[in-house]
Amino acid sequence: MYRIITVDLDGTLLSPENKITKYTKKIIKLLINKGFYIIFASGRHHIDMMHIRDHFNIRIFMITSNGAKVYNLDNKLIFESNLDTDIALKLSCLKYLDLDIITQVYQNNQWYINNSKIQNNFCPSLSSLKYEYFHPDTFNFSEVSKIFYTSNNFQKLCELKKHIITLLGKKVNISFSVPGCLEVISGKTSKGYGLQLISNMLGISLQECITFGDGMNDYDMLNISGKACIMENADSRLKDALPYAEIIGNNKHDGVAVYLNKMFIKFDN
Repeated sequence: MYRIITVDLDGTLLSPENKITKYTKKIIKLLINKGFYIIFASGRHHIDMMHIRDHFNIRIFMITSNGAKVYNLDNKLIFESNLDTDIALKLSCLKYLDLDIITQVYQNNQWYINNSKIQNNFCPSLSSLKYEYFHPDTFNFSEVSKIFYTSNNFQKLCELKKHIITLLGKKVNISFSVPGCLEVISGKTSKGYGLQLISNMLGISLQECITFGDGMNDYDMLNISGKACIMENADSRLKDALPYAEIIGNNKHDGVAVYLNKMFIKFDN
């Protein structure tokens, strides 16, 4: 019944330590050997996602930066939608001087930030990339795939989200990956758009797709899939937004892999 398995990474497929367990690795490989198409869909930078894929040593589709870039099984970029240059500039200036918020930019193969205050929910250990600092007055904002804001002040991020929607409307796609991380990409794309693109390319209906996620940036791809599975540890707002979705195990205990094994493989651990 299902031929495509789409899975978010942080908070979903990866452990709380952002690791790939041996059990999860084994199950994913068994699924590929059984003929399933695997899609990793994440807000992460494409280089970080490539490192994770290479750790699995598998051929998969990748939806990176929440849909800003999509890669096929041969690691070829098949879709890209960057923020308009003027929009990227506006977004970078909004909270550049706010000491409670870190403004972060993904541009091509680079990662830029305005400050690195740990108290602003900054976790550089989650990325293999080395960040550099940027200033809006001197930065070239072409080919920016994503701008995101991290902070431990959730209320400020909620207010910022409302402001950006008022300012830019449907020109951008804005969502929380976790409560402390507000992410903005082009309004022309999303994780769901990337999934639809791959589905059309393969000639496989979205009804034959089972999808796993834990954050609000997973909403649209979960919503269009034949079966939506939400992590036990997921954002409560996602659970409320998709009441028909099945709640599965926690990423602490290989929730996705355990579920997939039970449903498709029945491998005895």
